[in-house]
Amino acid sequence: MELGLERLQGSLDKLTKLPRPYRMGIVLGIIVIVFGLYAYVLYAPARAQLEGLRKQELELQRQLNEVRSVTQNLGAFEEELGRLDRELTIALRQLPNSKELPVLLTDISTLGKNAGLEFKSFKPKPEIPRDFYSEVPIEIEFHGHFHEVAGFFDQISRLPRIVNVSELKMKVDLENANETLLFVQGNATTFRFLESGSAPAHDTAAPAGAGSAPAVPKPRAGGGGEA
Repeated sequence: MELGLERLQGSLDKLTKLPRPYRMGIVLGIIVIVFGLYAYVLYAPARAQLEGLRKQELELQRQLNEVRSVTQNLGAFEEELGRLDRELTIALRQLPNSKELPVLLTDISTLGKNAGLEFKSFKPKPEIPRDFYSEVPIEIEFHGHFHEVAGFFDQISRLPRIVNVSELKMKVDLENANETLLFVQGNATTFRFLESGSAPAHDTAAPAGAGSAPAVPKPRAGGGGEA
């Protein structure tokens, strides 16, 4: 122990005997070493930890801003969701389900008969499946006067359910001084909503009596043509 103190004392004596510039250089070197050790041992890890905390703070701030934005627009989102839900409800009301479809077919047939038409054929065809609904095509053939035919189509357009009439062919079936009777062929297409787990029906029963051919006046010889 005494030997160590003697060596230290000897080193200090030698240091004090050095010229002033040398002594200052040694002191500065010691200071630099001390600060270097501080930076390596304490400052650098603390700085890295601080940078990590700053990144976490920025991420949390971003998430907080997103939550605030959603909260501020929550009323508008709920209003838009309600509007879309109401529109979907209205749209689905125009698509009959499997239980309502026979009633709709009967309504169409009844409209024609009430208009004065005489149906020769009212034949539902196999359904055509789509995303959430099926097309239900119906082959129709009937006789009637022009104003009766026009009235029937007008009544169909006023139904709460969607019914499209297409591929119409008209020809004069009977013509005389008092009347002109038309023979009409075409397709009436309605749409059925597919309930969850349901499959498109391959055939749909026609309204009672709709598929039978009623007695109609015979066309006069040489009369009539496609309209």
